[in-house]
Amino acid sequence: MKQFWSILLDHLTFRNLAGRRQPRAYTVLAGAILAMLLLAVGITLSNQWLLWQVVHAAPLAVSLPTEVIPPTPTLAEEQILAGCPTDAGSWSLVPSYVSETYQIIQPACVYQGLEKTVAWALAVREGYSRAEATEALGFAQMPMRALEQVDIPSDQGPMGVPVSFIPTNPYFTEWRLTDEGKPAVAYGLRGCFRTSTVVGNRLNTWGGDYPVVCLVVEDAVNTRIVYSLFDHVYTAPAVPMRSFLLFGYLGEGEWVWLGTQTEPWQPITDLTANARDRLTMASLYDSRPWDAIWLQNTYGLTMQPPPQGWQDMTSEYEKQTILDGLSDGAEGGQP
Repeated sequence: MKQFWSILLDHLTFRNLAGRRQPRAYTVLAGAILAMLLLAVGITLSNQWLLWQVVHAAPLAVSLPTEVIPPTPTLAEEQILAGCPTDAGSWSLVPSYVSETYQIIQPACVYQGLEKTVAWALAVREGYSRAEATEALGFAQMPMRALEQVDIPSDQGPMGVPVSFIPTNPYFTEWRLTDEGKPAVAYGLRGCFRTSTVVGNRLNTWGGDYPVVCLVVEDAVNTRIVYSLFDHVYTAPAVPMRSFLLFGYLGEGEWVWLGTQTEPWQPITDLTANARDRLTMASLYDSRPWDAIWLQNTYGLTMQPPPQGWQDMTSEYEKQTILDGLSDGAEGGQP
């Protein structure tokens, strides 16, 4: 045994010139490696002991937050929060391929405010009363103005065009329907224009309170119109028609419906071609068509169910009663 330790000692050390034993180089290296392994094992055992202490410790009481989570902002509000400019003077209006007058607004986020007002117009065509649509879309008041005419640009300068407007009775309700009772109204952007003209170094403003006005087509392919005021209901036949609506910019992202041009009104004879034209033109103006599916997907508003038996409610007495009720309002309007 003594001889074994002597041999092992000779392998691990050597005698220097003074006769003293010194560790060999690989002995020093092996010792360092061994020390590092022992340190790693010690750290691992220490961590396991600490983890055991945490697992077996007494449970801690946890208090969950009770603050109310704010509602998700609408798309229009998100655009405004994201920095979409609300000053019409900072917008760029550029000519389109089809018109020098009716132009494209840049940035396109500006259209989000316009869409909200178009959604109101669409909702009142789908059985929402004026008051219900106003509340559902978060308007402080109905987003429309009852005007006699709106100035639009022409080759001869600004030209006033007569406009009509829908009844403003808050309880009046209407549906534009197919024979099967499906919603049948869609809108599409047709361009926008500034209501001011630069002549030399002078700015001539002729649009009143609305620095920018947009033209929107209303394609009503319905064959029936249902009118309702309180308990009175009347259904009238209808011919698919295209009309032209004007929307004015108020500021702070808000738009209002200024009325529908009394001319032109264009009969719709080819529904497929009409829908294709609406899509093409809306896309050209960096927008999209607005219809019942869009209203549901964007604002969660589906068509209100029309009165039961609406197809047979054609009494002239009911019609006259509704007209009399609308005439009692101060603003009037045409159903």
